[in-house]
Amino acid sequence: MNDDVTTPARRVADGVFWLGGCLSAYSAGEEVHYHVSSYLVVGSRATILVDTGDPAHAPLVLEQLERALDGRTLDYVFPTHPEIPHAGNLPLLLTRYPEARVVGDVRDYALHFPEFEGRFEVRRPGDAIELCTDADSRPFRFVPAYIRDLENTLWGYDSGSGTLFVSDGFSFIHDVPALDAGSLDDDESLDDDEPVHRPGQCRLTSGEMPLPPTVEQAAYGTGRALYWTKFVDVSTAFEAIERTLEELPTSFIGPAHGNVIDDVDGMLRTSLAAHRRVYEGPGG
Repeated sequence: MNDDVTTPARRVADGVFWLGGCLSAYSAGEEVHYHVSSYLVVGSRATILVDTGDPAHAPLVLEQLERALDGRTLDYVFPTHPEIPHAGNLPLLLTRYPEARVVGDVRDYALHFPEFEGRFEVRRPGDAIELCTDADSRPFRFVPAYIRDLENTLWGYDSGSGTLFVSDGFSFIHDVPALDAGSLDDDESLDDDEPVHRPGQCRLTSGEMPLPPTVEQAAYGTGRALYWTKFVDVSTAFEAIERTLEELPTSFIGPAHGNVIDDVDGMLRTSLAAHRRVYEGPGG
């Protein structure tokens, strides 16, 4: 783990805080990091946490959350799906905030956390939670997850800041040593399947990175984090994503395993090209 409990959450948009931290691995003998991110959205009426972070970051996430809430309570927790980096801190959060409710596609959460049965509320694509007063509306919308690894994955959209939270979608890496066209299939130096970046690039938006992510970097992360993309043409999924972006004006994209994206159009093109690259293979 790379972060300590003094690393504050970063405010990336009006009412939106970037929480969590990075875990470390090694590639070609060099340390690289990968994000495990959560996002807090604060409205005048209610607050919602998107994903819970990894249990390895539990003290960090709780401290960041407490500071970002600034005396408020946590009203909702939205794990995008029931994997450890996304839902692993639920018991700690629900114990710390006894009034908080878990929202999303929670069809099997009571099996994982039976002690909290009664605090799970089903939300489906198209549903919304109002975070602000009627005079100052800020609905948080639940959106279909067009790129996912579990059936009950959902995405979320904060209308107040124009931020789309995409779980495992739009992940990408930075500056992994010896990354080249052949490394999509040949580089097995990382034990983890998460997109990675070098130390010093944590907590930067995509526009703050020294160079924008390339198609090869995005494909490297996509092929490992979402292995099924090697066998599925996602062109229709990206058509649906583009329709969603037209319906929901988006200024930022918040992935769980990548830098916050502030160049939405550019990263959409890069990510689509990366998925095609993975699907077609190095010679495609």
